[in-house]
Amino acid sequence: MVRIKSRLKPKWVLCFIIFSTALLIYGNHLFRERAKKLEDMRKKEALEFMEDGWKKYRMMLYAGANMEYTDSEGNIKVIETEPMLLDIYDEVVKPYILGKVPSLGSFQITEGKRTSEFIQNFNDNMKHVKIWGAHKNRYITIAENEGLEEFKDIKSFEELWEYMNKRNDEGVIYINELDIVGYDRT
Repeated sequence: MVRIKSRLKPKWVLCFIIFSTALLIYGNHLFRERAKKLEDMRKKEALEFMEDGWKKYRMMLYAGANMEYTDSEGNIKVIETEPMLLDIYDEVVKPYILGKVPSLGSFQITEGKRTSEFIQNFNDNMKHVKIWGAHKNRYITIAENEGLEEFKDIKSFEELWEYMNKRNDEGVIYINELDIVGYDRT
């Protein structure tokens, strides 16, 4: 009997080694899958962060607003030019994707000194500027030409932000539709 037990020991050791190796390989596979999902999630969040920053930067220009960036440590930077925005992307996005920074931070836009003047000008343009609508053979409003809802006066910066973030029937946000207007998109 002792002899039989001694023969079983190497088999059990071999089974244990094979099982442990398989478990390590599977665990490594799961770890890589999780790391890939995390990286993909961070890339998607970084892309959304950049889109949000760009949209708010354009709104800052169009409405005479102020724009700030708050990083993950609470530091605030005022954004005045496109290169400043691109510098923030360079400083934050890659380290975030690599997991070196806990969060991307956030952008804020606030009403500027001339925002009410810009809003009034926007209201006047949306109500009074007409564009030749070749498909209708008549002059039509900007909103009608771009496939937006009927325009109603905007009274505040918050209303303007809401309006610019609405989507038309094709799913395009208004700020993108109004970026270039006209029959031939010029």
